[in-house]
Amino acid sequence: MQLQAEKKLVVDKDTLRDKHLNARVSVSPVIIQHYAAEIASKILNNFNFDGKIVAGYWPIKGEIDIRPILMHLSNKGVTCALPVVNNENQPLSFYSWNSKTKMVDGVFNIPVPDINDSDVKIVTPDILLVPFVAYDRRGHRLGYGGGYYDRTITALRSSGSVKVIGIGLTVQKTQDLLPIDDTDVALDYVVTERMIDRF
Repeated sequence: MQLQAEKKLVVDKDTLRDKHLNARVSVSPVIIQHYAAEIASKILNNFNFDGKIVAGYWPIKGEIDIRPILMHLSNKGVTCALPVVNNENQPLSFYSWNSKTKMVDGVFNIPVPDINDSDVKIVTPDILLVPFVAYDRRGHRLGYGGGYYDRTITALRSSGSVKVIGIGLTVQKTQDLLPIDDTDVALDYVVTERMIDRF
């Protein structure tokens, strides 16, 4: 019975993942760029980043590009960072980043800071900006299935205080509750082009 339930959970997540990935990529690049500007305005005008370490992500598969947000904050003196995959079943590590940071291809060919560069430092974020494939009204997110952010958020929360802000589009909000298991964790906020949801 438990095995059947676990298989159904995986199938349900895969079905939802395909549905919401298709919804995201169906939005035209011009509109996405406009939405990204709306999201940036909401982020920068509604959250306090003074004295904080802010970790973002390098956008893939139609994710909202938050690099302009990070560059703006970095130019204001805020320490910004990007994630690096260490091992498949471990939390992500975060390394300092700005517009001049040397980048190399990481896991999945996603650019990451060159950790061998002496200017790049490992940091622990106070604020984490994370992408998602879908989210629900409880603040649970659906990612690509690797569990990297769930492990990372759990580790960060266990060792201190971190504010986790999901970044995406309104079309990615599911009206149904996402299927979750013991390893899934909720976000603190979600920011879309239309609203800020707090959980």
